[in-house]
Amino acid sequence: MDHLQLDHYLRQLDSIEKIQIITRSNVNEFDGNERRAENDGTVFRMQENYFFDQGSIFISKHHRYAPMPLHNHSFIELNYMYSGECKQEINGNLVHINQGQVCMLDKDVLHRIYPLGENDILINIIIKKDSLLPRLLGGLNRTGIVSSFLSHALSEDQSHDRYVRFHSENRHQLHHLFKNMMCEYFDTDELSMDMVGYYIPLVFTELMRVYRTDKNFELNQSNGQGSIIDILHYIEQNFRNCTLTGLAEAFGFNANYLGNMLKERTGQTFLSLVQTQRMVQAVHLLKHSSKNIDEIALEIGYESPGFFYRKFKDYYGQTPNRYRKSMEAEGIMG
Repeated sequence: MDHLQLDHYLRQLDSIEKIQIITRSNVNEFDGNERRAENDGTVFRMQENYFFDQGSIFISKHHRYAPMPLHNHSFIELNYMYSGECKQEINGNLVHINQGQVCMLDKDVLHRIYPLGENDILINIIIKKDSLLPRLLGGLNRTGIVSSFLSHALSEDQSHDRYVRFHSENRHQLHHLFKNMMCEYFDTDELSMDMVGYYIPLVFTELMRVYRTDKNFELNQSNGQGSIIDILHYIEQNFRNCTLTGLAEAFGFNANYLGNMLKERTGQTFLSLVQTQRMVQAVHLLKHSSKNIDEIALEIGYESPGFFYRKFKDYYGQTPNRYRKSMEAEGIMG
């Protein structure tokens, strides 16, 4: 299947749409038992066992012409607006998703989807949260405090009611990845699910780029300049000698306000963010340099090697020397 064939496949009426276009009432995807009524029948919970017989990822076109009633589920859901637009109610909020945009919903989020028209092609990509996603986000967490913040925002941050809309309309690389992934999934062979599994981390990496761009357009409520991402980047670059006062001056904030904002937006204090970045850099140097432990401690901003030893052990559960030896034993050095 190529992209042209994919487009034809997505736009043709499927068996459920042939009914819904006449009745304008929602038809069950499977045998009807995939939905379990909750809250006196006003909310449905989608049953996970119907969707993951081929692995940790399930992709489908959302059936047009009828509303999807209020429901929740135990898995992560990506809504990719392939064509047209849609309107959803998510946790009581009305959310519009335009062509090319993506909306990511965490598990247990209440949402309903209003009827889609002929040109409104919405792709549902659902992922088992307890399998694939933690490993993906866990790997991203180790690259620094910016990636840690982004991955946290995509999965656990409560400030967005556990859903994120990505303004990805002009992200052509992301659209290409989605199309390739759908071609593999809908025109399957014995290696297709392997290929889909390879595409998912690439999709999430592109979404993090979009998220970073979106956040850089957000202005904080005070007179300060720059977004939370800019501030975290500054800490990443200046963690050796960064102070809260200096950071506040650099971005035009009051120091107390900035400290509170960092705690609220990241879940960490300023000092914890600095220490996290120092630990990330320490691991990088242990893996990729021949510097001794005292030299590494000094390079990342600790004047006392003994203090560095204690902090590293608190953070990683082992001494720097033991960590380096374990990396050598696993052949990860270089």
